Amino acid sequence: MPSRIHRIAFTAAICATALFVRSSGLALADFPPYAKVVSIVVVAPLSGDQKQFGIDLSNGVQEAVDEANDARGIADYGWVMHSFDDQSDPGIAQQQAQFALVDPATTFIIGHIGGQETALALPVYHQNEVPIIIPTSPYAALTQTGYDNVFRLCPTDVAEGRADARYADRTMGSKRVAVVYEENDYGADAGQGFVNYTAATKMTEKDFPLDVDFKTLKAQVAALKDWAPDLIFLSGAGNEMQKVIPAIRAAGVTAPFLATQGFYSDSLLKTLAANADGMTISSCVPPVQFMPTATSFVTRYQQRFGRLSSFSLFGYVAAQIEIGAARAAHTTERRMLDRALSIGTFQTVLGPYSFQPNGDALGADIYFYQYKNSALTYSTSEYPNPLIVH
Repeated sequence: MPSRIHRIAFTAAICATALFVRSSGLALADFPPYAKVVSIVVVAPLSGDQKQFGIDLSNGVQEAVDEANDARGIADYGWVMHSFDDQSDPGIAQQQAQFALVDPATTFIIGHIGGQETALALPVYHQNEVPIIIPTSPYAALTQTGYDNVFRLCPTDVAEGRADARYADRTMGSKRVAVVYEENDYGADAGQGFVNYTAATKMTEKDFPLDVDFKTLKAQVAALKDWAPDLIFLSGAGNEMQKVIPAIRAAGVTAPFLATQGFYSDSLLKTLAANADGMTISSCVPPVQFMPTATSFVTRYQQRFGRLSSFSLFGYVAAQIEIGAARAAHTTERRMLDRALSIGTFQTVLGPYSFQPNGDALGADIYFYQYKNSALTYSTSEYPNPLIVH
């Protein structure tokens, strides 16, 4: 069987045309002939098993674009959105990044969903100096490139792991923690963040790494049981790590679970059923139902598109920020917009956003939820959020 790298190259080679999917509902002809039209491009999966994520992201951006057009004055920019399908494939993502920039009117990028897809596309965006906002991916390496055109809304996976350890120490009173992580980028990064924090506490932790094929699961569960933790920290992709929870419970281990945002999924938790009862889950997604600043947006979005997802929410916020940057800078010149994003503060439905020198959001928070009575219930945030009324 060919390696993953070879399979990516082959897939990209046979997919030689742009997978352009949709554009803003407002046609260019609807703008006055003198209007400066700005294009926001979304690159995300719009086919395959992750297509709903990309659709939701695009819908969130579309809502922000349409609102900006509805409110525009006679001399304001006109806004359009275009979407390109990266199929959740890193090779195709890199190719679609190139196609997205064929149009010189492309002013901003929002994407991608996957960390590896984003990583392979970033050099393309950097070479063309086009600002990109990464809406949800926490992969820490994405903002460690030194690129000045890359901005991210959610905390990194390392920061999430550190926040989870802080929560375990200060809120759960844990003393003996089993760190069970998937040996991939996300699982290892969040696990390392957790371990880094415990080094300065009285907590004792022990690692139980799982290979990506989970061939070591049985042996690691047995070792975990013998170690007798009072908390089990789970880090990795939820759709893959879900098999770990029943295995641990079947072994007779009753210690509570604390898990990363890979498990922040109603459908996944319902699949786990009683095995997930009482699980605490961290996420970069705030409880918008308790945020008056988001009420109007949530209502409008749901009336138009249906259920609001985290991808819809952060797509909308990313577009709000990009629209705000263009208005503040009074230009569509990409290098000037990179500068505007790096120094500005932008009002969104989730409050003000500004960015650190590396492009990560300043003061990005982590939120904690508990799964009980077959539903995720908001508990608290790592740091106080004055916009949450709870």
